[in-house]
This record gives sequence, structure tokens and C-alpha cells, in this order.
Amino acid sequence: MFSIRSIISSAVLFVFLLAGNAYAAPKQPAGDAIEKRAAAATPMKVSAVEKLYAGRTWKWQNGGGFYSAETTARGLFSANRKPFAAWSRKRAAWSYAEGNWYATNGGKLCMRALWTSKVAKGSLARSGAITCFLHREKHGVVYQKPFIGGKWYVFRHNPARRDDEARKLVKGNRVSKEVSHLKANSR
Repeated sequence: MFSIRSIISSAVLFVFLLAGNAYAAPKQPAGDAIEKRAAAATPMKVSAVEKLYAGRTWKWQNGGGFYSAETTARGLFSANRKPFAAWSRKRAAWSYAEGNWYATNGGKLCMRALWTSKVAKGSLARSGAITCFLHREKHGVVYQKPFIGGKWYVFRHNPARRDDEARKLVKGNRVSKEVSHLKANSR
């Protein structure tokens, strides 16, 4: 069993590791103007969100997350869920996740995963997490924001710019090797 202290440490580590990734978008001027443009944009449909992420790895500063294009057939209500795997490392601290992802017609993208983290003095902690982002689109410009907190920002301009966060979505699975390595080290 894990102590309350290790569970809290794990949760704090997870928040720090993920927060650095979730808010990794470039700082953009005129936040209020972007908020207004995002509010005037239309929430993306499931097919558009899936097209944006499926079969791609979102490269983070200290890791990445892979959104499989394959659909899992587990359970009655999980027909639209696809495997998700991620890892993050900062110095000696690391985490990996395995779970699934899904999109909704409201432009929401969610990752539901069990994170395993190496915390103080090599002990391991596990915690489940659901992380969601909202997406809106207007005239080819995609806006994104964390579902809880955060502000809207331009995820992809039209035409795309070199510093767009969407450019960090690269084709293929670029996380499985590292997840397997971390998983093997956690046994």
C-alpha cells in the first residue's frame, strides 16, 4: 500500500510534470483578443479533433504523449476510446502513463490514464488522471485551452506558423520505447 504522503507526492509530481507540458504553448500578445476570437469560433467536431491527434505524438519539452488511431473494443461505453501512452522526465524524477483518449463533439479531447511515477528515494506511486483540452476552429485557425483553468491560445494558425503548438504533433508513435523502458524500471 502507498502512504498518504507518497500519494500526495505522486500527485504533486504529476501536476508539475504535466503542467509544464499543458501550458507549453508560446506566449501570445493580446490575450483578450484571442479569448474573443476563440469565443466566436465553433467547437470542433469529433472527426476534426480525431484527425488532428490520431496516430500522432504530441512532443513535450520533457516527454510526449501518443494518441493511437486504433480503437479499443473494451466495455460497452468505450467504443470511441483509443489507446494513449505518455512519458515525462525531469532529472531523476519520471512518470509514464497508459490509458485511453477520446474526443467529443464539443471540441473536447480527453486523456484518461494511470500514471506511474518515481518519487523521492526511488519509491513508486500510481495515480489516475483525466486531462482534457477544448478546441475551437474558425477560418482554419484552431484555438485550444485546458478544460479546467488556463486561457485560450492559438494552437494552429492559418497558414500554420513555425512556433504553432500543433507543429509538435508529429506522425507516429514516439513514446512506446521510453514507456516500455520506464515500465521495466518500475518493477
